[in-house]
Amino acid sequence: MTKFIAKNSNLNKTVIAAIGLVVIASLVPAFAFADTASFNIFPISYSGDVNHDYPLLDARNYSEGDNFSTSQSDHDNGVDADPGDTVEFVIYYHNGAANSDDTVAENVKIRAFLPSGKSQTHSVSAQISSDDTSTVSSSNKGGDVDIDVSGTESQNIEYISGSTRWYPEGNSSYQTLPDGIVTSGINIGDIRGCWDFSGFVKFQARIGEQVIENDGYLEIDKTVLHTSRAGSSFRDEVDAEPSDAVEFKIVVEARGGDIRNVIIRDILPSGLDFESGTLRIDGSSRSGTQELFGSGYNHGTLREGEDVEITFEAELASASYFDDQSKTLTNTANARGDNTSTVQDTARVRVEGQVLSSSFRLSKSAFNQTKGVNAQSVLADSGDVINYTLTYENTGDITARNVVIEDDLYDVLLSADLINNGGGNLVGNTIRYPAVTVSAGVSVSKTFQVRVRAISDYETNLTMTNYYGNQIDVPLRPPTVKGIYIAPKSGPASNVVLLLSLLTTGVLYARKKYPKLKSLV
Repeated sequence: MTKFIAKNSNLNKTVIAAIGLVVIASLVPAFAFADTASFNIFPISYSGDVNHDYPLLDARNYSEGDNFSTSQSDHDNGVDADPGDTVEFVIYYHNGAANSDDTVAENVKIRAFLPSGKSQTHSVSAQISSDDTSTVSSSNKGGDVDIDVSGTESQNIEYISGSTRWYPEGNSSYQTLPDGIVTSGINIGDIRGCWDFSGFVKFQARIGEQVIENDGYLEIDKTVLHTSRAGSSFRDEVDAEPSDAVEFKIVVEARGGDIRNVIIRDILPSGLDFESGTLRIDGSSRSGTQELFGSGYNHGTLREGEDVEITFEAELASASYFDDQSKTLTNTANARGDNTSTVQDTARVRVEGQVLSSSFRLSKSAFNQTKGVNAQSVLADSGDVINYTLTYENTGDITARNVVIEDDLYDVLLSADLINNGGGNLVGNTIRYPAVTVSAGVSVSKTFQVRVRAISDYETNLTMTNYYGNQIDVPLRPPTVKGIYIAPKSGPASNVVLLLSLLTTGVLYARKKYPKLKSLV
């Protein structure tokens, strides 16, 4: 809806109203809703203007912390990237029809096209389709995006596994989607007409081949700085008072080889509140915290010797929270990668007085109910039911409140179906349980079940891996290779051996019985 603001309060209100009606009448045809489901039908704007769509496809250099395009010329200039850089793409969709049951676009599919082979300029495109609409392409909805590679050598562009995220209905929170956006496309379901149901899908790609060594590992260092005190430095533990401000730093480094899909997660204890707007990754400010403090921030690949630094500030709770008692608040960070195990480190904030601490331990187990054994000790077959148990143990001295037990099931759901959530809710790929209060020294466990699906003959991922305090790997039985013929032991080969034995015996007999034949035999 177009808004009109009278800047001169002395104008006659009737005249203003008449002018407004005339202007509105002249604008309505240009911005009329479609009669049927149609995607991205409005003029393009890069600043969120009323009655305008964003470009269907846009991109930015994620490694450099660049922004998305601010104008059509900025968009047309493309994205500059160095070999090894990560480029983030965003696909915008909007059903331009009015909100009605008759204008719903069913089975909406989002697909992007990454060029194959090496080049110094990669032209990336995208399209939106559904059962009820014609296909719309980025080429005539703001334009495709050119990725210009620096240097003299051509490079390829490769999709980063696990990087596709969906922001439905303009939300700042997202759902992680399965891979497939650059192959067959991803289905985001039914999209109603109207602006309220527009949204974005983001994914990342890397410039250059990803050569990953398997003998690498991660190192993590977590420290804290007392920002309320002059001259303070980062250390493993600091003393503080209620309502003081502290800053945490996480440094993760790849050693001994490259590590793919490095995911970093931080767990803030009760009594410490994140300060909005303070999150920085490698010195660049980042908005939102749902990644780092949720399922984990995916940094992509860390090359051997490279590191990533994450900093953020937090404020201690007020004096009433501490109740004139001292507490040690332990902040834990962990990091993991596709080709290495999980590492973690802690930093502590201590409030002086009687020493009471806030800490916890997370653990996870998997049991193959069908076979009656530890799920990590046996190959799981199609149809096997696996019981996963998540345990939160309060190892501190104080009661933990508003404890949310949750687990990212992305890799598990690639090979199995959730059949019993155990009282939790599946949000995207994350199973989440209602908040609970856990007394000191008490453990709370939640169990859910999955059933292993049939394994394709071409399946290469034969392990269901996920992490909750510790890493769980459930191996899957490889598919049986059919059609190989093995000759029976009683076949032609054994007959030849028998024939040779008989001939040898006959010759020896002839030489003994007829000595004159020795020269002939």
